[in-house]
Amino acid sequence: MNSFVETLTPAARKHAEARIDYYADLNQAVLRSLRQLADVNVQFGREWLEESSAVLQRAVQTPLNERGADNSSLQAGALLQKLQSYQQQLAQVATEFQAELKSVAEQHVPEAARTVSELADAGRQAARKQVDEASRFANVAAQNQAFPQAASVQSANEGNKN
Repeated sequence: MNSFVETLTPAARKHAEARIDYYADLNQAVLRSLRQLADVNVQFGREWLEESSAVLQRAVQTPLNERGADNSSLQAGALLQKLQSYQQQLAQVATEFQAELKSVAEQHVPEAARTVSELADAGRQAARKQVDEASRFANVAAQNQAFPQAASVQSANEGNKN
């Protein structure tokens, strides 16, 4: 029994290979970007946890009368800086991802367009061949209708009366 791949025409096989290569590279780009995003999130989470723990520890260890508004504003400023850094890292990951998608598309789209064009040409040729064969068959059938049937064929329904 033939496998599906063995039944593909060369044009269909080339197009399938081009599409598979394109999607494989797209998947690799997505996975790299997801890994970068996860790394940024883990780094931010660790920093946030360390900073929060340190602030909580200082708050618990500092007597109420020694706590001041200046200390809180410094902590808020540090937190704001961490959030801005996190946002910049996210923007960098998104920018790199967009650039990588563009690069993958520039690399693969021309080949995919070429192979789909070849596949369409092969389909048109196969259809033209089928139409030509059907026309020949129709011509032969029409010619057979033009010839009168032999007398023995015409009287076959009546049986042999001799």
